Amino acid sequence: MENKIEIHNMNLHYGDFHALHDINLDIKENEITAFIGPSGCGKSTLLRSLNRMNDLVENCHITGDITLDGQDIYKNCDVNLLRKRVGMVFQKPNPFPMSIYDNIAYGPRTHGIKSRVQLDEIVETSLKRAAIWEETK
Repeated sequence: MENKIEIHNMNLHYGDFHALHDINLDIKENEITAFIGPSGCGKSTLLRSLNRMNDLVENCHITGDITLDGQDIYKNCDVNLLRKRVGMVFQKPNPFPMSIYDNIAYGPRTHGIKSRVQLDEIVETSLKRAAIWEETK
């Protein structure tokens, strides 16, 4: 089966605000797909829904279907495995709504690192390499 993302009748709400309306889209493996539009039109919101980054956004509600290789990513789907397959790279930093520590430790935790000592070392090293350790420690 080819890798394919299918979106059918997808709607996304932030509380009472209806951000995405009836999205229908198929994205096939090894094809280039571009989302072009003005600021605030929903491009990033749509992309964040593909790896469930909106799960952490309060009052965000999604209806419709989003499938990856025929599996509904919002039903019986291991979000960590999904995020390993559907990575996100943004032009500007787009942290999860959690602490700096937890944002940095998120990736290592999803790859099985549970040791607080090891996570502390990873976080400190990462912040030092980004030259923001002094401001954030």
